[in-house]
Amino acid sequence: MYKLPIITFGLAFPAIVLCFCNPQQPTARPNPTFALVSDSLPYDLQNPALTINLENVELKEISGLSPTETEGIFLAIADERGEVFFIDSKAAGAVSKRVLFREKGDFEGVEMVARSIWASKSNGDLFEITNWENNPPQVEEYKTALKKSNDVEGLTYDPWRKALLLACKEKPDSLYLREIYVFNLETKTLDELPAYTIDPEDVNRMVPYGPIEKHDYFSPSGLAVHPLTGDIYVISTALKRLVVLDYKTGKVKFAKHLDRTILPQPEGISFDAAGNLFLSSEGKMGEGLILKFDFKSNK
Repeated sequence: MYKLPIITFGLAFPAIVLCFCNPQQPTARPNPTFALVSDSLPYDLQNPALTINLENVELKEISGLSPTETEGIFLAIADERGEVFFIDSKAAGAVSKRVLFREKGDFEGVEMVARSIWASKSNGDLFEITNWENNPPQVEEYKTALKKSNDVEGLTYDPWRKALLLACKEKPDSLYLREIYVFNLETKTLDELPAYTIDPEDVNRMVPYGPIEKHDYFSPSGLAVHPLTGDIYVISTALKRLVVLDYKTGKVKFAKHLDRTILPQPEGISFDAAGNLFLSSEGKMGEGLILKFDFKSNK
């Protein structure tokens, strides 16, 4: 697929650079050996080890969640504005730093890769933010072949592919396959075909509707790659479900219900280096939340 125009800009002094490259072949699926193999979901989703109430009102509609190079510090992004928040999980969710890179936009995902921060919009546009310690930061925008109708909601880093994964909740009111695409960080191009697909009917078979549940369909709102098992974890605000895909085959290994009394509107998912699971939720009647679930190794 052709590499689409790159737009380089700063908040104060915009500049535009156009670059076109030869078509790229889809990224080959790697065949890694993982440190652990999980034969059952290694988390107790009913009992978080830690609950962080986000007092900052701008994080009531928290979108995305990413670990950073500093233990205990996570990134989140503000919905409807290109601003990244550094959240200190060891200081009751206090915001230790803010990075504004775009005044407006429907931003849904954020991920730190090495020293770069990546952010995604619902239309598939990606933003690489560097030199973020300074104001303004340096920003490069990458236009992918995805569109607003694809409705990109999830963004994460895949260390084995050395690529970003983008999850789409396209046509959330239908049984359309939910797709996950690969953005190669070496070529800065999006693979034409999805790396993974999720069939909402498969999820419904594994976790049938509850007696009072609205008959919605699984639609990704966030995803993350487990650092030890390689499994792809995908959450859905609709139906409040967590789905786990096998990294190599893409098959659904687990599907679990998320309790809405614990997670009113799950939007972000991440892991720390030890494999502990972090889920973020928008606040419904109160503050945004980040919940930690301890990793229980089967080894």
